[in-house]
Amino acid sequence: MKTTLTDVLTTFFTAIIAVTGIWAAFYARQQINDFHEESRIQHLLTLQQQYEQEPMVTYRKVCAKKRLAHVEDPPEEEQMLNFFETVALLANEGYLTDKDVWETFGSEIFPLYADDRDSIEQDRKEDPAEYSNLVLLVPRLEAIDVAQHGTEYKLSKEDIEGYWEDEANVGVGTPTGHHKTPHQAPKK
Repeated sequence: MKTTLTDVLTTFFTAIIAVTGIWAAFYARQQINDFHEESRIQHLLTLQQQYEQEPMVTYRKVCAKKRLAHVEDPPEEEQMLNFFETVALLANEGYLTDKDVWETFGSEIFPLYADDRDSIEQDRKEDPAEYSNLVLLVPRLEAIDVAQHGTEYKLSKEDIEGYWEDEANVGVGTPTGHHKTPHQAPKK
C-alpha cells in the first residue's frame, strides 16, 4: 500500500487539529481555574468587608461589652457565630480555602469559639446541625495554626478577655487581626 501526498497531508492536519484541541482544553481549564481563584478572593474580601462594617461592628462591640460584664450568651454573640458559620460553610464547600479563613479570620474565630465552646456543644445536643460547619472547620484551622507554629488556638481566660477588650473598642473599618498580634489582656 502506497502512501500518497493526500494521506500525509490528512495525517499532518489531523495531528494539528488534535494538538490544537488539546491546547484549547488545557487553556480553558486554566481560565476556569483562574476564574475560580478570582471568585474565591472576591468572596473572602466581601466577607472581610462585611465583618468590618455595620451591622457586624455594632454586634461585635455590644457583644464584647456584654461579655466583659459577664453576660452569658448575648444575642449579638449569636450574630457573630452565625457570620462565622457562613464563613465555615463557604470553606467546607470549597469556595474559600481553610488557609484563607485562618489568615483572615482565625484571630477572631479562635477566641470566639473558645469562649462559646460549651454553649455550642450544649446547643448541638438539642440540634446537631447547630454550627455544624464551624465545628468542622475549627479543628482544621487549629491544624494550620500548629503547622505555622502559631499559638492562637491555645487561649487562656486572659487571652479571651483581651479579645473582648479589643472588640469593645472596634470601629467601622477596623481591620481583622490577621495572626500578627495575639490578643493580650492589659498588664496591671
